Amino acid sequence: MAPSSSLLLGLKLSMGFLAAAWVSFWILKPTKTWKRSWHLAEELANDTFLRDCGLNVVVFCLPVMGLAILAFIHMHFHQERKQRKQTRSWDAAFYRPIIVKSLIGVISLGELLAVSLFLCFVFWIYYSDVSSDFKKLVPYASLNLNRWQLKVMNLGIRAGTVSEVCLAVMLFPILRGMSFLRIFGIQFEAAVRYHTWIAHAFLWLCTLHGVIIMFIWGQKKVLLKEITTWQRVGRVNLAGAVGLIAGLAIWITSLPVIRRKYFQLFYITHHTYIVFIGFFLLHAGEKHFYLVFSGVFLFSLDKVLCFIQSRREVCIVSARVLPCKAVELILPKEPSMKYKPMSTIYLKVSSISKFQWHPFSITSSCYQDEKNVSLLIKCQGKWTEALYSKISSIKDEKLDQLKSLIVAFEGPHGPSSSLYERYSNLVLIAGGSGITPFMSLLNEISSRSNSTRSYPTKILLIYCIKRTQDLSMLTPISSLLHPRKLKNFNMKIFVTQDEESPGTAELLDEALQLEMFTFGTERSHISVGIVQEGLLWRATVAALSFAVFLVSLVLLSNIFVHQVHGKPNRKAYPSWINELLVLTAFIIAMSCSAVATVLFRHQNSRKEHKDIKYSESTKQKSNYETDQKCSSPIRPEIYFKQRPIFSDVLSDISNESTEDENIGVFVCGPDSMKESVASFCKGNPKIDNSKNGSSSSFVFHSVNFSL
Repeated sequence: MAPSSSLLLGLKLSMGFLAAAWVSFWILKPTKTWKRSWHLAEELANDTFLRDCGLNVVVFCLPVMGLAILAFIHMHFHQERKQRKQTRSWDAAFYRPIIVKSLIGVISLGELLAVSLFLCFVFWIYYSDVSSDFKKLVPYASLNLNRWQLKVMNLGIRAGTVSEVCLAVMLFPILRGMSFLRIFGIQFEAAVRYHTWIAHAFLWLCTLHGVIIMFIWGQKKVLLKEITTWQRVGRVNLAGAVGLIAGLAIWITSLPVIRRKYFQLFYITHHTYIVFIGFFLLHAGEKHFYLVFSGVFLFSLDKVLCFIQSRREVCIVSARVLPCKAVELILPKEPSMKYKPMSTIYLKVSSISKFQWHPFSITSSCYQDEKNVSLLIKCQGKWTEALYSKISSIKDEKLDQLKSLIVAFEGPHGPSSSLYERYSNLVLIAGGSGITPFMSLLNEISSRSNSTRSYPTKILLIYCIKRTQDLSMLTPISSLLHPRKLKNFNMKIFVTQDEESPGTAELLDEALQLEMFTFGTERSHISVGIVQEGLLWRATVAALSFAVFLVSLVLLSNIFVHQVHGKPNRKAYPSWINELLVLTAFIIAMSCSAVATVLFRHQNSRKEHKDIKYSESTKQKSNYETDQKCSSPIRPEIYFKQRPIFSDVLSDISNESTEDENIGVFVCGPDSMKESVASFCKGNPKIDNSKNGSSSSFVFHSVNFSL
């Protein structure tokens, strides 16, 4: 039964309240009123079973965890809604490109507002802390600092304090299965950019924090002593130095010039985030760690769930080798698993590499084929070259029954809602492998065109390729080149480097009729198919694991931390005892979530386990050949030795419009392509049609694809 509007509205209001509460805590934290009230609240909490550690977790972690849990519930119920949401003018304005620069890419109005608010938020916290410190300079007992040294020291310390704001939100954009940002329609690949921005700011502040403090130590000639001493009580400077080194290693290897050339080094170094977070806990102490713990907790829970899912393996059902050095793979999945268009799946082929995982855009629709999911993989590196060679060699074997090829998977991950449904007029612009996300979108529209939901009624696909042989990339959507499959669908293809040859039409027909070949299925019992826990389960496991952490932490604190006159006797034991209790409670919570997930998956597999009998249709040729007998295909317009002039193409679309409407423009391809289209949408937010008096607004959407 579809959920009521009042339920969804209640969930939205609750999420808004929790988000506002969390932000308010951060804004009020530097003020005198908060500090005075907070000390009193901690004293009162120490008189109860909750203790001050429980109070910190409830105040600074519970709002974010509650927000994530409610977001999963909202996304679950929102998927059942049949109502189509039109893009309003003020809504479309948030997608309008404002900054189009080669260095930073395309930034929309919504992104610019979010960045501006975040910078104001960070500046307020830094200003409040520094101004409060300057009004009352407290000398350090171990250092004989003059007034200016005290001020500089406080500037450095507060740079570290404000870096905690960045760390608190830095991990949210790179969550996969546990990502609650999908409620805003943000894909994982697009959110990585936000993670990069925040990480740059965070590491700049961390470096500033470390350099300023070490400069003052150098001035007082105590640098070596301070940086090598492991303090029994309070902040551990050595832990801070180790954490900073780990952070700088991650930062340097993530720079584009190094990441692109030495990806394996970047990948391995990035996993030292475990070292960084651990030493951050030891350096800052448990109370500062609670400020950022919600992001760390969700990120760790996400990793646990992804690891459990990745332990399952499936056999490839069938494959197709394309002339453009690409392969199409068909993998089995559970019929109950649903995913949105433009979703991504992570793949590992142990026979190629036991450790490398690579993301790929799904090209099929879950409504098109309930038992299978398809991927289109083009050779772009050593791993994909090895996969192409392996598939080609298996195809060339003259055997009655081809051997099986086993892969591990993780995903799929994608947006919670389909933005394309908001538009009746859709323009898809792709370059090279950027066509793959749009394949799932087109297959979704085609397979559900007769449903009660409203879908775009007019679609134009503009596809740019370098060589004529790249036309074979269209093979997975060959069946859509028929009027009965997808109405009002047109395609313009631009071949930028090759000239037209006499056999181009025949080459396109041959490419679209390439045969699938079926793999052996004698080992298909390894797994029934790809399956993923639903959104309600993610909400449940998030609530369960957080409750276990809170209860474990409070119990451990009451058992091992003794109090004197209602306060923890911190002088009786070293500071690392508190950090150890936090770590222990964290491990208990993650272990419980892992056990619960394994049991849940096992129970579901027992209920749904059945042998998948692959139909003989996989051995047939593509749907193109079957449909060809029924109707003549649509011939796409092919332009050779030229590039599209997007301003002319989009202006023509506006002139053909007969009513005021928003036209959705989705672009997936090189940055230069996105910037060119974004520049047009920025300079022409609304175009008037002189013929009929209507006006059209182009709403720009940048799509990231995975190879």
